[in-house]
Amino acid sequence: MVRPMPGGRRRIDRVLSPEFVAGLTELSMQEVRERRQDAMQEEADLSYVRRMLQGRIDILDQELSDGAVVSDEELVARLTRAMVSHGSVQPTSSRHLTMEPSRLAERRRYVERLIADIGLSDPSTMTPDEVRRAVVRLTEQEREVSEVRSDVHAVIDALTAELASRYRDTTD
Repeated sequence: MVRPMPGGRRRIDRVLSPEFVAGLTELSMQEVRERRQDAMQEEADLSYVRRMLQGRIDILDQELSDGAVVSDEELVARLTRAMVSHGSVQPTSSRHLTMEPSRLAERRRYVERLIADIGLSDPSTMTPDEVRRAVVRLTEQEREVSEVRSDVHAVIDALTAELASRYRDTTD
């Protein structure tokens, strides 16, 4: 689950809480920097999850499009390899990420649980239509991650604007 929960204790819950950016002008420069650092770390983590989902969706889409070319056994073998691999996917964001994702094992487990929940952990039992439905569910999850990530971008932008304003005021 990537959606923030009001009153939750996860970093995403704190970063997307309205209080996180309330009263920025009253905070110390160090506190604003720390909050921006937290938001940027959350963005890096969400970006990682999103790339993992996109990679799996792309693999499944390609496998489905090759359906007429490969045998069922080969399709199952490819899907199985794709689902257990943890290869990295290159970032696609226009934002420059300055941090590495944190808690990588936890992020991978999240995606692997999602895959297991939709039945992709054993593709040998699935028909092409079931795989297509699974792709739809992965795509919906990727869209949700993207929406939350966009919300985090807004927080980062607000914190960056506050820092820029303070720097501008000290140089005037």
